[in-house]
Amino acid sequence: MKQGSKTMTMTNDAFETNCTKAVARLLLGNRKLKEGIVLTGGNQLDLDGKVRLARQARANNTDVLHLEYGTDENGRHALTGMIVFLMRGDICHIQTQCRLFLAKGGTRGVVLPQPGARGHYRLAPGEILHIDGKPAGDVTDGMARADAWLARQLALGGDAIDDGRYQVWSQAA
Repeated sequence: MKQGSKTMTMTNDAFETNCTKAVARLLLGNRKLKEGIVLTGGNQLDLDGKVRLARQARANNTDVLHLEYGTDENGRHALTGMIVFLMRGDICHIQTQCRLFLAKGGTRGVVLPQPGARGHYRLAPGEILHIDGKPAGDVTDGMARADAWLARQLALGGDAIDDGRYQVWSQAA
């Protein structure tokens, strides 16, 4: 996913905050997050990190979408992946290597799991919904549209992204 810019002057924290808010806007549209779902962002998670986050999701009975930030193939700080933690009953289902997808003419994006996994995910205000089947349209084109939409939002800057619907807390170092 290519959201960074070689001329970008904002800090990694500011980039991650703006990107997280933009992803929330893409996935939720005009809706606000409610109790039952959390968007997190940070470094790419190793196995131990995934287990810890799954335990937190289970302990709080909360679905989680974790945005992974790192260095892209061009050496820029970027959104490099997403992980879905889906609480159903007493089990936390984890789907790694997810991507954003935006249908042609669409206004809300969805989350695609890694190739070969069934379905896709739509964010509702209080939970992440698993939808059987892939969204309509070419998957590659839909991922490119989502990447382009996100890049446009980030180019507008933080004030354009922040409409007051999302609260972002930075993790202490």
